[in-house]
Amino acid sequence: MTLSNRGTVPSRTYRAEIGGQVYEIRIESGQVYLDGRPVTVSFEPVGPGHYSLLLEGQSFGITISRNAAGSMHVTVGGREMEVTVRDEMDLLLERFGVGAAGGGAHREVHAPMPGLVLSVHVQEGQTVRAGEGLLVLEAMKMENELRAPGEGTVRAVHVKPGDPVTKGQLLVEFE
Repeated sequence: MTLSNRGTVPSRTYRAEIGGQVYEIRIESGQVYLDGRPVTVSFEPVGPGHYSLLLEGQSFGITISRNAAGSMHVTVGGREMEVTVRDEMDLLLERFGVGAAGGGAHREVHAPMPGLVLSVHVQEGQTVRAGEGLLVLEAMKMENELRAPGEGTVRAVHVKPGDPVTKGQLLVEFE
């Protein structure tokens, strides 16, 4: 995703955890806010896994790779760190008390709210990794990607694109 307060970007909220520190990133009407403070930022891809970050006039080269647990391994100026970013759907699920804690213990994915299935990215028998996208659910005028809570094999997919779903409805089961 490209963050820039030069163009029009839909309003979004993210929470990033870096070395035990938690930061809130909000993008609203093209303005980026870091912990409630407006910042000038540009984040642009320059190659596979490589990005250019311009933050408050300072330029940083960044390398990002995802690990199996769903967090990211980030290198900035030779300094390596683990970063976990939660998007609006992750934060909403957390507020509803549905988290990814316990990874392998989760064998079902249920609809966190009523909505409409826009697309399904997995099929029965497919192996998925933690954090991998399963399906896209439109709810409250937002497209929300539901992700695998842990590594596993899809046992059953109970919905297809165009299906309306109710809160708590079983969507995907894992072996």
